[in-house]
Amino acid sequence: MNNNPNQPREFDAVIGGDAPDNRAVLGGIAGVRSRLKSGVFEVQLAALTDALNYGNAGLDLIIEALQNSSTKIHKIAVELLQQTEGKVKQARLGCQPGLFFTTLEDWKAEKFNPNTGIANPSETAYIVNIEQLKLLLQDPQANQVEALICHLSGYDCYYEVSPDFDSYVDTLYEARQQLTKLKALFIGDSRDNQYKKSYIGVGDITLILQAYPNLEVLHIRACCNELECEKLQHKSLKTLIIETANLSDVAIYRLCSLDLPALEYFELWMGRTSENSCDDTIDSLRPILFSESFPNLQYLGLHSDYADAIADAIAQSSFMAESPLLATLDVLDLSMGNLTDKGLNALIESEAIINLHTLNIAHNYISEEFIQEIKELSLIDCLLIAHSQENRSYGHIPSRYSALYE
Repeated sequence: MNNNPNQPREFDAVIGGDAPDNRAVLGGIAGVRSRLKSGVFEVQLAALTDALNYGNAGLDLIIEALQNSSTKIHKIAVELLQQTEGKVKQARLGCQPGLFFTTLEDWKAEKFNPNTGIANPSETAYIVNIEQLKLLLQDPQANQVEALICHLSGYDCYYEVSPDFDSYVDTLYEARQQLTKLKALFIGDSRDNQYKKSYIGVGDITLILQAYPNLEVLHIRACCNELECEKLQHKSLKTLIIETANLSDVAIYRLCSLDLPALEYFELWMGRTSENSCDDTIDSLRPILFSESFPNLQYLGLHSDYADAIADAIAQSSFMAESPLLATLDVLDLSMGNLTDKGLNALIESEAIINLHTLNIAHNYISEEFIQEIKELSLIDCLLIAHSQENRSYGHIPSRYSALYE
């Protein structure tokens, strides 16, 4: 058996014609790499499929193919990576979870130009302001658009709902019979602040969910003090991302109470406001901890100043719930919070994380000694992402502010 990835195998392609003297074998992993650079879709497609026969080396090539300018090649590469299992899947889930779930990254972001119009409605996420959105809706191909990125203006709002937000909601609701193929929608601050701080506010998202039953991705980045949504069922939504440093317990409860049977990816950034309390926040999260709202969830990201309490609640729900959240979860992401040894130990002792592929606790307050103990004793049987732990203190009192407030 030939185990050398650089040597040709029975499934390797040949070039130069059919005659033995005129053809050369594009052998091994080098051949796959060469064919991926051919620029010919059919050749690239065959090369991607062949790459799976070369183990980790082939998977690395598929990862590289994600940078391909062709949206078709990108989507095929994602589909192939979704089929991988074991440690490779753990690594991919940990480093690039978007490869395994439907996100806006599945579309190529591009500013909408009214002069050139809609060129690739199924492959492009068109970036618009409110006036550009109205112009886009006049394009004959508007009914083929699958993804929109709606940027809010009004940086002088200072924690109030942006007038743009209401305009977007009204315009999108009125266009619901036109944008029938819309699958992904971003509304929010154009600035991607790593601490998720934004002064621009959003309000009620109920009409968006009601108007677009085929929507698969809803991504919001804004101040969410006034975010609202009615309790309703949406059968198609697969990904819900709320990026904010300002979110009330009422808003958390309403989001977690949505009936989203298809939801796979839920990421929630929870800042601390004057009306938030630890107990209220945990109560607000109860619907997802007990799988009442999102029964098919595979990725849960909770970034909070109450990380220890959240970890403890997850551990308790693992034996209290009839259908525990962690029974089906692939990734638990508690990064960018203030998780300590106490909270992580609660997860380990409850064996709540036994089914996980990846546990992300980066940018927290876990001691290096505990992390080393976990690794030496193999206390966690999954990919553990634990870099960038904080160890600062003021006098003898540990600092317990999360990375959101750095």
